[in-house]
Amino acid sequence: MKENIKFNKLTFGISKLIIVAAVLLFANGCRKENTLSFQEPKRQTLMLDVLKQDTSLTMAIAALEKAKMAPTLNTYGPFTFFVPDNNAFKKYFKNVGKTGLDEFTEAELKTIMTYHILPTRLKSASFLQGPQTVTTGNKDYITLDISKGFKTTAVANGKATVYSTDMEVSNGLIHKMDAVLDPPTLTIGQFLTLNADQYSIMIGGLKRAGLMDTLTNLENDRKERIRLTLFAETNAVLEKAGITSFDNVPIEELIKQMRYHIITGSNFSSSYTPLTTSIPHLGWPERYSSVYNTLSFNEWIYFDLAAKNLINGSVNFLASDIIMKNGIIHNVDNRLVFSDAVHRIPIFHLFKDAANYGYGIPNYVDGSLAVVASGTNWRITADSDDTPAATPSSIKRTGILIIYAAFDNAGDSIISVVKGIRKGKYNFRVAVKNGGRGTVQMMYQNDLIGTPKVMNVPGTGTVYSSVIMGSYEFKTSGDKRIKFVCTATPGVAFETMVLTPEY
Repeated sequence: MKENIKFNKLTFGISKLIIVAAVLLFANGCRKENTLSFQEPKRQTLMLDVLKQDTSLTMAIAALEKAKMAPTLNTYGPFTFFVPDNNAFKKYFKNVGKTGLDEFTEAELKTIMTYHILPTRLKSASFLQGPQTVTTGNKDYITLDISKGFKTTAVANGKATVYSTDMEVSNGLIHKMDAVLDPPTLTIGQFLTLNADQYSIMIGGLKRAGLMDTLTNLENDRKERIRLTLFAETNAVLEKAGITSFDNVPIEELIKQMRYHIITGSNFSSSYTPLTTSIPHLGWPERYSSVYNTLSFNEWIYFDLAAKNLINGSVNFLASDIIMKNGIIHNVDNRLVFSDAVHRIPIFHLFKDAANYGYGIPNYVDGSLAVVASGTNWRITADSDDTPAATPSSIKRTGILIIYAAFDNAGDSIISVVKGIRKGKYNFRVAVKNGGRGTVQMMYQNDLIGTPKVMNVPGTGTVYSSVIMGSYEFKTSGDKRIKFVCTATPGVAFETMVLTPEY
């Protein structure tokens, strides 16, 4: 059954718009004529002048003029204008039950058009997946999906394809798109409250857990803009699961349950299942899956595009990408709960990008970080070995960076910080460079991981090989300090490590 979700008819921050317009008009007053001759020929024309030459943008020009914003686009800027074409406006009129621009007030059009303009020069090559880093004149975000490319296939706010990009003018950039964007007018908490007939059960749980203010506010205590994503359960979904109230749930358990439905940032549904290509020799599979930490510590949400159910193997989106002033709402079709059965994803650890600390290494103070160097006992170093693989377990690698430690005593060690480990069991496999290497024991805190392993694969020569180090079960989530302790000299050379979940 289709849900009746209500929005406020156009709740606008007029005062903010007046301030933005005043600043822009001041800039217009300061502009001197005929001062653009030093610029490249293709960028000697101002934005409004270029827009007026495009017959597919006449409605956008008319909207700017009625909103008294048109002259602003001939000031210095810089601006990036995501401009809807004429067909976009025709579709928008039909969707909102209006026949044309005459039925909009000046304030309404100012709010709509301000939402399409960023006070910066944003090229398509700099588009980000998700919210862009620069806000519009009303301090709202435009969210882009660039999973299929950014030049002609980016999608703004889940509805508008940005089909023509990077039209350069002296004071900014123009990107054309096929839909008009709706400026967000509500925060997540306000939206839930306005639609209490649909969300009253979850609202009750969020209030008891002390989270409604978090979902309603635009800024935190440090005056930083809040960006959250809520996986919302409607009354119908909760009642199907036999839940009519959260009043009797113990408060600590309720806080965990409610926080499990929230992740930081504004995350579009398309961002949850990126392609990760395979690395067969490290047991790294091709996949369309990801894991996101929630506000409930040690608990995460798992997404897998290849699964029958996208979320945690049991949940799908009922309605996704509902854009709010402080984030995004996704309605889900089933109860979202965490258990130890919720999958994790493999972790790909590049030693060159990690914090690596050396202990007992000749000529180095204990705790020294590995840095890019050559010819030293503890370093990150370029390697271009191209010796053909001697055995099936060997790996031919070129143009890579490795960490190298020259141990001279048993007990010397290095520690590498692995980020994003989630509680549960993992198998560890390390890509090493052979050639006169020593033996190490992997450890976490005081626990052994596997048995001592020789960092040379017999008979492979000076090439790269992968060594399975062992398995370990972590009791908590977080960044972990993994130790490699020398049991037989000389040293080691590591490139990558893969942690594969075991269940």
